[in-house]
Amino acid sequence: MQKFKRKTNNPDLRSLLLIGVFAVCCLGVVQAALVPPNSQQIFKLQNTVSLQGLSGTEETRYTFETELKINSVWSQGEDQLLEVSFSGSRVSAPGLDHQVERPISQIPDRPFYISLVQGQPHQVIAHTGRDQSLLNLERGIASLLQLRFEGSEELDVSGHCRVAYNVKSSTSVEKSKMDCALWDLRVNYHPEEALGVSQLSQEQVSYELSADGALLRAESVETHRLTPAAKPDAGSTVQSSLLLQHAYQGAEEVPQLDVPSLEAAIESLLEWYRVFQLEADVDSSISELKQQNLEKLLAQSEDQLQADDVGKSSLALLYVQLLPLARLTKQPQFKQLLQKHTKILPQLVDLLGAVQTFEAHNATFSQFYSDAATNTEQLELLEKYLQSLAVATHPERRIIEHLYGLLKVDATNKQSALRESIIQTLATLTRQSGFDGNDLLLQQVRAFLLEGLGSKQPILYIRALQNLQDVATIEALLEQAQTRQEPNLAVAALQALKSFPARSFNVSHRQQFESIFYQRRRRFDSSARTLALDVLLALRPSAEQLGHILDYLSSTDRQFEIKKYVLQKLRMLAEMCPRFRGLLRQELAKRSKVNNYHVMGQKGLTTVLRRQLSQSPAFNESLLSTQEVQQGILKRGSVEFLLQAGHAQASSFKLGIYTAGLGAVVGDGDASDESDPIPADDELESGESVTAGMEISVQGSQLRPLIFFSGQTELMGHVWGGTASDSTPAYQATTLAQDHEHYIVLASGASLHWRVLGARSVDLNGKVGFSLWNRNAQTEIQQNTGSAVVGHVAVGFTYAKLVQDFTLRHEPKLSLKADLDFYSGIKLCMQLQRPEQLLKQTSTRSVFLQEVGRSYAKHVHSTINHRTPGCTFALNQKNNEMCNLIFSD
Repeated sequence: MQKFKRKTNNPDLRSLLLIGVFAVCCLGVVQAALVPPNSQQIFKLQNTVSLQGLSGTEETRYTFETELKINSVWSQGEDQLLEVSFSGSRVSAPGLDHQVERPISQIPDRPFYISLVQGQPHQVIAHTGRDQSLLNLERGIASLLQLRFEGSEELDVSGHCRVAYNVKSSTSVEKSKMDCALWDLRVNYHPEEALGVSQLSQEQVSYELSADGALLRAESVETHRLTPAAKPDAGSTVQSSLLLQHAYQGAEEVPQLDVPSLEAAIESLLEWYRVFQLEADVDSSISELKQQNLEKLLAQSEDQLQADDVGKSSLALLYVQLLPLARLTKQPQFKQLLQKHTKILPQLVDLLGAVQTFEAHNATFSQFYSDAATNTEQLELLEKYLQSLAVATHPERRIIEHLYGLLKVDATNKQSALRESIIQTLATLTRQSGFDGNDLLLQQVRAFLLEGLGSKQPILYIRALQNLQDVATIEALLEQAQTRQEPNLAVAALQALKSFPARSFNVSHRQQFESIFYQRRRRFDSSARTLALDVLLALRPSAEQLGHILDYLSSTDRQFEIKKYVLQKLRMLAEMCPRFRGLLRQELAKRSKVNNYHVMGQKGLTTVLRRQLSQSPAFNESLLSTQEVQQGILKRGSVEFLLQAGHAQASSFKLGIYTAGLGAVVGDGDASDESDPIPADDELESGESVTAGMEISVQGSQLRPLIFFSGQTELMGHVWGGTASDSTPAYQATTLAQDHEHYIVLASGASLHWRVLGARSVDLNGKVGFSLWNRNAQTEIQQNTGSAVVGHVAVGFTYAKLVQDFTLRHEPKLSLKADLDFYSGIKLCMQLQRPEQLLKQTSTRSVFLQEVGRSYAKHVHSTINHRTPGCTFALNQKNNEMCNLIFSD
């Protein structure tokens, strides 16, 4: 210090010294202790946590207040040890007409300690008997003392955070916290963004200091907005403020620890204390399921788990209510439930598939699988379990290993339906698990499926590769698409490739898809070509590439149904995407040979359309329908339900129907008539067999297909016997949709638990009427769906807790009717209808004051209904004309 006392006449040096002194005055408070050494300071601590629904309802909140006596018991330079004691602690919450307050007498009298290194909180030294919730509160108090004035990262009670400081003056500082590690402690999450959750979190901390740098006031205000991604107006907003307000300086003398270092000071406390880092641990008691039992709840609700309840929202709601308890259940209890509730086994195996634990998996297979001795009913239940499991997003690895091992068992080779379901489920679970490319299990599954391409049933393994979606299999699938002479194998391979994300393909892959669509090397089935086009358009074509597609419309290719598909696909994309619409207009303007009625008014019955099923305030759902027609007969059709969340979308259910060889049965004698408005496409190969079937995909997981008939003899048996004229179930199941759970640690140390579970119960049935005498056919497909989403938010600490439970229920229905008249020419009329929908949104918010002399609880209920009117969807003008002709009489 002596050098600062020496006098200097150098003006430049004096100027530098003045600048330095000014900087120290403005920023030197960083070095000043927030709690002066050797002193006693009394602070008031207040923590208010509020929970509010997003529909503008009144908030629910609790407030914790206490007085803190902070003694500086050791200091040396910028290092310091603070002793902190609680007194006069209490919690309160709003009552019906007054504030309800309860004193807390159980907080231990023993103080806790905060060590500061270079002026910043470093560790908390607390008594070993303190509960997790109270320890987190002490960490939150310590974290409020973290004031650096600069820097971009900090570690405190919320974990590692990005921070930004705003020094407003020498006595006022603000700090913004972002992306804290403990704001998103995920337990489960859904990889599809539209089926996940949306979270917006932020925290602002403001400090007021005295002229000498002592702490006068520190307040943290944080907000967490939590919503299902597909329903942003449902959910919760949690806000927490933690205020540390200086009251006065204590009069007591503060004895100092007579030790040479901070480490020695801490060491002197360790007989009764332990050292803890600032980063908090979740208080797991916030998510405990108290006084609940799966067996008891199942017994109470068995009447709602009957087969007649499939397709209703009541079953979907019960399903997600049972799931958290089922995930805590062990194998012996599962086996007892399966043995006891034999009348609802189909619904129980759906539930066990959603559980995704090895306990549930073992219980199911040990109950129903007996190698070669397994009977038909048991095989059907196992297949149903596997279909539910296939939608899982976080299965235990041991489940995948067990399924892979089953494929090595001889008995499964003779149980073809079960074996195929195992293969499809195995592939889907391997993808959902997100294994590293070098993972041994992934390599084994991949090798097994690729080896299967050379078997007698290659299409089975192609479908499994569609579920696997492993980029390492793209080349093998492209080879199958381009070299296989059987049309169904090439179509299956391209359908598998279409399921891959567009980012999976490179320039070489694009060229091969172009080769298939434009038939540069050989002829391809029309379905293979349209699938190749779908991939090309998903790859975002350039102006030149889009121009080539438009030029194809004016080519001499007589496959008018493909041209109709191209045109409708381009129009649909233009309606959805402004960028693509502009590019399409630009390229059409350059091509007068394309941009005219002769080309743009293509012949054909093929239909590609997208229609909005529902929108906010209900869920944003749309329907994508593709009906590929050949010679007036539906060749391949699909109806897909898409759930949208912003720019993200997820397939919730897809129904596909395929046929081959039906032209020979319909026998259109007028096909060669020049007056026929639908010219025939390429001649069918003479060896094409008569087949029809259904393909079902649930949330992107392809299930084992259903074969309606294979061969003309089987078809005629259905026609003469009328076996298809009655409504027949095609798919009945309840499966998991949303599946998200995570924790957040607030700045006060309070733990927040956030869980969203959703389920869809689907009842899909259909019937077909066929008359060779009248030369007509009628088809009707009816889908009844019951959907439920349940959200649960709980936040608090030992002495107070806030809870919100909300439910969303709706029952969307859809019917597709198709009338085919082939008496004179071919006329096909399709009608797509949706009845009125009701979405019911309920919410219950509760506040609990607990572990106090007299507990207190308050509950607030609210219900909102949203109605969506029914409608018949317009398909296209050609369909309208055909319907008018068929129903003209």
